[in-house]
Amino acid sequence: MFSSQSIPDLVHRKSLATRWPLVTSLCLFALPATVFSQEWVPVYEEPRHRLVFDNDQVMILDVNLPPGYESLYHEHRLDTLYVTLSGTQVYAQPMGGEKRHADVKTGDLRFSSDNHELPHIHRVGNVGSAPFHIIGVGIKTEGSNTTEPVEGDLQGMERVEEKSHAIVYRIRLEPGEKTGVHQHNLPFTRVYLSGGKVIGGSSEPKLVEAGEFLWQDGLVEHHYENAGDKTIEIVEVQSR
Repeated sequence: MFSSQSIPDLVHRKSLATRWPLVTSLCLFALPATVFSQEWVPVYEEPRHRLVFDNDQVMILDVNLPPGYESLYHEHRLDTLYVTLSGTQVYAQPMGGEKRHADVKTGDLRFSSDNHELPHIHRVGNVGSAPFHIIGVGIKTEGSNTTEPVEGDLQGMERVEEKSHAIVYRIRLEPGEKTGVHQHNLPFTRVYLSGGKVIGGSSEPKLVEAGEFLWQDGLVEHHYENAGDKTIEIVEVQSR
């Protein structure tokens, strides 16, 4: 299980921009902007936008802005699903534009492409009293795969978002509840919105924390069961 604490910071991050055509980060409200490069940084160089996982399918960011924090201007390129672990009052400001305020709720799910075109450049500020903490799953696939992404018993899995390149399921399990057994034929990312004791497949119960995530390749068959005493919420981001 990867978590936001389990992968060291990457070095030579500027080389990332030459390795992929797309990079990403926090995107709530912004507009495209054309500016000189010295006025902004790539998203993975913004101090509070930590790159915690990367491969040829996804790029995952752990974004944690304390109250009063205003980010550097940074560029976003990948369409990214933002999973809100701790919501608060924030603003986003495109370079050269006005601030746009929002009250983001814990548990909110949002794709960056829902609010603006990509790429774009902006900064974000936390004007609330709680940390603004999100996990961002940037999708690198283009939606050209014709394989059926998920098959089997989808009981307990709510399909909440769909794009050409990704499908998002939200799973909410009370103590003792479980999903049906289903198979992912394509790679997917799992993010825990809340922690607890979980059984997956035939494994033993495992304690997880909010914000933990796991990227898995395709051909995975599993289910989830809440083996603890409190509600567990899980988000599955299915690439395609």
